[in-house]
Amino acid sequence: MNQNRIMMSVAAITACAGIASGQTTEVAPHIFRVESGVSFELNNAGASSFLFNWTDSSGSVIDEEDPTLILTAGETYTFRRLTGSHPFVVTDTSLPTSGTDGFYERDTFDGAVIDAATLQPIADFTADPAPTTDFIEWSLTGEEIGDYFYTCRVTGHAGMAGRIEVVAGSVSCAPDLNGDGNLDFFDVSFFLSNSVDYNGDTDFDFFDVSQFLQEFGAGCP
Repeated sequence: MNQNRIMMSVAAITACAGIASGQTTEVAPHIFRVESGVSFELNNAGASSFLFNWTDSSGSVIDEEDPTLILTAGETYTFRRLTGSHPFVVTDTSLPTSGTDGFYERDTFDGAVIDAATLQPIADFTADPAPTTDFIEWSLTGEEIGDYFYTCRVTGHAGMAGRIEVVAGSVSCAPDLNGDGNLDFFDVSFFLSNSVDYNGDTDFDFFDVSQFLQEFGAGCP
């Protein structure tokens, strides 16, 4: 595809002139805003951390250690363990922790304390390790906006911990590809430099360009 021709077409729209659906944005080191529901596939680095993997329209995140996740109310997220041992649980903020984003540690080795902090029912908020197929499917509601933690249920694995923040969903503005709230050259640059599969058909072609131009020209609410 002729990139210069695309740029000229988009520039014409820009002269007249949320976050993309499913897009992940690293808003700060170790902090990821995941706008729409995805499946988090969880490996582990020994007993020191969980390794998160997921894919959406912005690409793939591979083996991210204990990230802070900013998730959106109204979306459904799954958490699936891929390797043995280290059951993954989601807790409320009563779980004793210390540290900062990407480097949280659980400050208790008491199983009863971990269970008391785990969201209820515990079975629904526990992703058991492989080879089981048990996983967490969390459909977030507005009532769940707030902060949470995750950790390994094995009491001695205190370093396997992180934070989850649930936020209200924003009005979707798909052509705002860099998520800064504006439609401008930077969104166009992102679209071109990343060959964004805008219509989700796994190809970057004329149809992606056409849809992007149409929605970019229409603006956002």
